[in-house]
Amino acid sequence: MNSFTYVLGYLLSLPGRGLEASRRIRPTDRRLRALADSLPARAARQAERERIERTVAALAAVEGVEHLLTRISDHCDRPESFDIHAPGPEGRLALVCRMTASAYFATREDITDLLPRIEAAGLADWGSPGNRTGTPAYALRWHGAEAADDGWRLSPEGRRMQAPDLSSPGAVLHWDLRDSATLRPDPYWKRVGSRVRFSNEQTPPDADPAELLRTARADGHALVLQLDLRTNWREACTYYTARHGGPAARARP
Repeated sequence: MNSFTYVLGYLLSLPGRGLEASRRIRPTDRRLRALADSLPARAARQAERERIERTVAALAAVEGVEHLLTRISDHCDRPESFDIHAPGPEGRLALVCRMTASAYFATREDITDLLPRIEAAGLADWGSPGNRTGTPAYALRWHGAEAADDGWRLSPEGRRMQAPDLSSPGAVLHWDLRDSATLRPDPYWKRVGSRVRFSNEQTPPDADPAELLRTARADGHALVLQLDLRTNWREACTYYTARHGGPAARARP
């Protein structure tokens, strides 16, 4: 190889080397805050919030359901803060933005009367993978099954039945079970610190969550329902990401 060929090859490799080096540079907190506050991030954040609000409003509109409380946490941070360490299909992520949202409701209706109404409201396409559980039909079978001596509900084949919920890729709905474990009596905020972005919001803002749930259950005739919002079967809603050494970011489709 002559010197001209070597120099030419070296010069041609520089853009690729520069791109690879830029991917290895750890972005500053200031850079990540700018990404989290960029127009695309804000638009994705607003779209996710509107999706959450629509789902909560749809359940609150079901006859016999009363909305008590909605809590939303918004967190943008480095991927390791979310235990994301391996590169994804688009390369190493520099920033991940997620929301977690839970809404609490009360009803004085029998859950077996309420489940068909919830299904008819079209909040989600209920059913776990394989549709073995997570559907209104399964929940109705569970509530209609006899309890064994150890408290388990048994299927007609004599198998133990998993406690019911309504599950979908975007939401999961739990409710109090009078003869089994109930939901947490005291909703709590996760203690999270972030140098990029973190916020908690509650509606209504001045409500005491524990007191609301205690009051709803006080006479023993009301059930509390908890709706958790998510995406792709995960516990949180990832609505925006940015990666190293590429276009700034992308929103969740």
